[in-house]
Amino acid sequence: METPIREFSDQDFKASKRICIRFPKNGSKRFPAANITEFGWKDYCPAVFRHIQGLDNIESANYVLSVCGIETLVELSSLGKSGKLLYLSHDDRFVVKTIRKTEKKALLAMLPKYVDHIQTFGSTLLTKFYGLHVVRPVGGAKIYFVVMGNILQTDLYLHRRFDLKGSSQGRSMNKVTIDEATTFKDHDLNLTFFLNPLTRHRLFTQIKKDCRFLEEAGIMGYSLLLGIHIEAPIRGSTNGRSLTSGNSFPPDSSWRQGSTELILDDTIGFFALRIKSAKLLSDAKLGYKTQARAVPKNEVGSTAQSFNNVRLFFGIIDMLQGYNVVKRLEHAYKALQFDSRKITSVNPKVYSSRFQEYLNTVFEADEMKFRGSFN
Repeated sequence: METPIREFSDQDFKASKRICIRFPKNGSKRFPAANITEFGWKDYCPAVFRHIQGLDNIESANYVLSVCGIETLVELSSLGKSGKLLYLSHDDRFVVKTIRKTEKKALLAMLPKYVDHIQTFGSTLLTKFYGLHVVRPVGGAKIYFVVMGNILQTDLYLHRRFDLKGSSQGRSMNKVTIDEATTFKDHDLNLTFFLNPLTRHRLFTQIKKDCRFLEEAGIMGYSLLLGIHIEAPIRGSTNGRSLTSGNSFPPDSSWRQGSTELILDDTIGFFALRIKSAKLLSDAKLGYKTQARAVPKNEVGSTAQSFNNVRLFFGIIDMLQGYNVVKRLEHAYKALQFDSRKITSVNPKVYSSRFQEYLNTVFEADEMKFRGSFN
């Protein structure tokens, strides 16, 4: 059932709820030796975040089971030892991330307009914040954390993950060991993704709206988190290739839904097909299994060999950094050493413009394939 748009009072954005959580001293099966059994817990703006959960059909009881168990609390209480700042809930649906007090204040400041934005634009790419909490183990320090949707949640295997900011200074992966959990950066991305023009138009229309919101909120430093899945090859196929080898991939059949050739002489049928295709694209969720054709950047052109049947998962993350005094000083310091247009720390207006310009080079319109599907 669709959650209706709701207006909140000023008090809803100031409200909080405190509880004390106690667990048996023997801990749990996962943490049998856990000796921290009592936590102070505080929910910020509980009515607001419950509404945001409802927008994505998340039941409050399921949220509590996923996030508020002893596993999460013991993980948080042991941050001083492990340094772990971000992890997934046990069901992979939520991302739990510790934040600084300044980031907590930034989220609370933008929350009223953030709720209006995600209610107005159902296709927003902004990460969904489902909860803002603080916990304090007995005898320990306060730990602030947010609970967000897992943008990359899927049963498909993700061959690559990228964190893209649109800046170039220091934006490459320096790790010697690369594994399936590695998140690459801007300079590591050597692919251009070609989208259906209608999908691309929807995408950049929404990105523009989302970036305008972040710019007005005084936010910079955000990223596009991008996950890439390439569908398995069909034996004997020669149309397309593997990301890491010479294996082939099947042709992009979704561009040719149905038997187009049978209705090319029927003008009404031709336009009916285009209208139906446009409707399907307009209803598709942006950033979830978005279909694309990927081409290595040095091979873009009519003769380029492409990775067909690519599925993309993406959304905008890390959106709690304001352009404060620290970031202004960072900008001034780095601008003395590097090109000021290429460093991450720039004012929100410049950041927004540069971010959009960069993504325009990452996602392009597949005009040739789109025309071919109707010829």
